[in-house]
Amino acid sequence: MIYIVTTASHSYTLKRLHGFPGAPRTQSYSYDRLFRSQRVPIGTWIFTDFDRLGPWELELAARAYRSLKTAGLTVLNDPAIACQRLTLLRRLNQQGFNRFGVWSVEAGEWPERYPVFLRAHSAHRGSFSGLLADRAALEQAIAERIGRGVPRRELIAVEYCAQPLREGLFRKLAAYRVGQIMVPSLCVHESSWIAKDGEPGIAGQENYDDEYRIIEEDRHCADIRRAFEIGEIEFGRADFGIVDGRPQVYEINTNPTIGIIEEHPFPIRLAADRLFQTKFAAALAAIDTPDSGVRVRLKSSVLKEQRKRDRWMTRSRWVV
Repeated sequence: MIYIVTTASHSYTLKRLHGFPGAPRTQSYSYDRLFRSQRVPIGTWIFTDFDRLGPWELELAARAYRSLKTAGLTVLNDPAIACQRLTLLRRLNQQGFNRFGVWSVEAGEWPERYPVFLRAHSAHRGSFSGLLADRAALEQAIAERIGRGVPRRELIAVEYCAQPLREGLFRKLAAYRVGQIMVPSLCVHESSWIAKDGEPGIAGQENYDDEYRIIEEDRHCADIRRAFEIGEIEFGRADFGIVDGRPQVYEINTNPTIGIIEEHPFPIRLAADRLFQTKFAAALAAIDTPDSGVRVRLKSSVLKEQRKRDRWMTRSRWVV
């Protein structure tokens, strides 16, 4: 049994895993439920959604992680050390993996190179702007977002770094890490450099044939594994592009939405999705823990105090 810990409102992301052939049983577990539990089932536990947690919730998650680890359970993603977006992108750039920079608006940092775009440090809201050619344009975009109520500490400027496959066609690639196993996933094709959701009709047979080979060959997996290791993340999906032949990682999402393609005009894409499902299910099976019916105690004085204080609350309050 694999338990995947998410924020309560984002437990839907991995529900389609039940339809993957050969996948072990998985169950979502909210942080609120975990923090209020004295005992939890023996199984494999995966912590996710760190960028949607407040600082105290993140600390509680790290304490729960350590309690499960001490009990001898298989646990992935340490909330105390897993990098979130700004730190991850900065580390990847500093260690020579990514060629593009990132700057914190709250820290008063200004880009050394343009164009850039504005986005949030937390959650997954996409870009807050188009490409900004200079500091004046960036200052205006920042003022607009703050004027709408977006906190300054949430704003980061990211250097543009994308390269089309051909004129008018951009591709975003993805690869998952599940413990020690890497699994490449389907691509997103769009006419826009943002390439977030995909654009019907923009890709063709040649692109989808190559997409299948990417998954079949585990292409780019060795490189992307290094990005996960730099970010100290053991489970999640890396979104990346290829620029001048080198992978450039844009983010690692620890709670990615995983779907199933049920119909598509190109049969090879359906085959690619089935191949991904098979590989991902095998990766989950490799970290699975048999369901024994036994439960272990969460041994943490802070979690114990938290349970007492939050008995009638819907969200955790500070106790220290």
